[in-house]
Order: sequence, then structure tokens, then C-alpha cells
Amino acid sequence: MNQVAQAEALAAGLPRLLLAAERLAHVVAAGVHGRRRAGAGEAFWQFRDFQEGDESRRIDWRRSASGERLLLREREAQVPAVCMVQLQDTPGLRFASMPALPSKRERAVLLLLALSCLLLEAGERVALAGVTGPLAGRLALPKLAQALLLAGGAAADDPKARHVVFGDFLTPDPVFATAPGGAVMQVLDPAECDFPYAGRVVFEGFGAPVEAARAQSWQAAYQARLKAQKAAVVAAAQRSGQSPLFHRTDAPPATALAALYQALRQA
Repeated sequence: MNQVAQAEALAAGLPRLLLAAERLAHVVAAGVHGRRRAGAGEAFWQFRDFQEGDESRRIDWRRSASGERLLLREREAQVPAVCMVQLQDTPGLRFASMPALPSKRERAVLLLLALSCLLLEAGERVALAGVTGPLAGRLALPKLAQALLLAGGAAADDPKARHVVFGDFLTPDPVFATAPGGAVMQVLDPAECDFPYAGRVVFEGFGAPVEAARAQSWQAAYQARLKAQKAAVVAAAQRSGQSPLFHRTDAPPATALAALYQALRQA
């Protein structure tokens, strides 16, 4: 399939994808109570003396009663928080071991958009790293989805924003941008986790095909290698100040989204 045909196919599925993301976000939102991170609005800043011309309704009568001065509560306007989401797209992200399972990319995109929906409804702004500026409001989610059709996301480029990166992170020595308060979500297929192969198997997708006469004899070495890779992802995420999270495509996406959202709220 050429790039034009692929883009057309993805665009045709966009309404369905957006609906699935919104449904998933609402399922998770129903189980989440309260937010620690301030969103749009105003927050208390300081008390100051009442001055001529000030509105009397801004006087804090309880605090003023403790002394001989009239005190006003001053509030500091807050800019809505920005979260930069990123899909670290690789050819291997399109892998699915069974027809009934989504590809890693499909699941990562679903989680990315569902998280964006939660954040947008909470009053935050969301940007696709390296592709869009911060977006807010009702039309932000479709714009993010359309941007994903055109690009997988470049390196995150706003050091003041939280970053959430999705991918399988199977390349050696993973590196993430320093972004305290964000998260890294590693998405893997169950076959990549369990290595359920036996007998003669030809593995493709790694350049030249690799043949194993007795695939089961590779399992222990493979799982040790995967364990080391996952540990490298965790270490890289922690060095960058982000929460490392893991998801298998045969697990419920709502569980992964809830864990991700809680990690961002508690950061």
C-alpha cells in the first residue's frame, strides 16, 4: 500500500478511532475522583492590605478579624498546564501476533488520544510533540488525531511541559527528553513478552529472516534480553524524571489509561 492509500485508509477510520478514545476516556474518568494538578482558573497567591478603590467583596473577613487591618485575598492567574504527547513510531510498532489483537501502534494511538481527551476535559492544553502547538477546546482532539496521520512525532521540544511518550522502545539504549512529571508508556505484544514459539520458526522483520530450528531453546535467552531492555527503559525514564509504565496489547486499555492518568496526577 503506498503512502497516499495508507493515509486515506487511516483517515477513513478516524471517526471510529475518536469515538473509541472518547469512550475509553469516559470509562476511566468515571473512576477518577479529584485532581491534584491545577488547571484553568485562579489560585490563591497572597494577602495584602485593603486600598481605596478595591472591591469590598474581595476582603477576607475571617483573616481581617484576627488583626486591625482589612486584608484582601489576591489571586494569581494560572496558565492551563501543557502536556506534550508523543508517539515514538517505528516499523515494529505495527506488529500484532494474532488477528484478534490490535497492533502495538493501534493501541498506543488509542491510549494517546484517550489520555488527551481526559486532559483536555480537565482544562489542560495538549500538543503532539514536534508537530502541533498546544491545543485546547472541543476541536483539539480531532486535530491531534489528524496530526498523527501525518507524522509520528519528533523529539519533544518544550522543556516546561510534561511529556508522555508511547512506543515499544525495543531499540538499544533508549533515551527520553528530560521532562519531570511526565510518563513513558511501553506497549508490547504478548508474543514479544512470552515468546510462545516452538519447533522450526522463521522470524522476519529484522532485516534478513532469522531461522530457529528449535525456537523453544531460544526462550530463556530471549526473555533475559527482554528483561534487560525493559529495565533500560525504566532507568531511562527515571533519569528523565518520568514515570515508567508498561502495557500488553492483550490487557484492557482502561487499566493502562487509569494507571497513566494517576501517574500524571500524582507527579
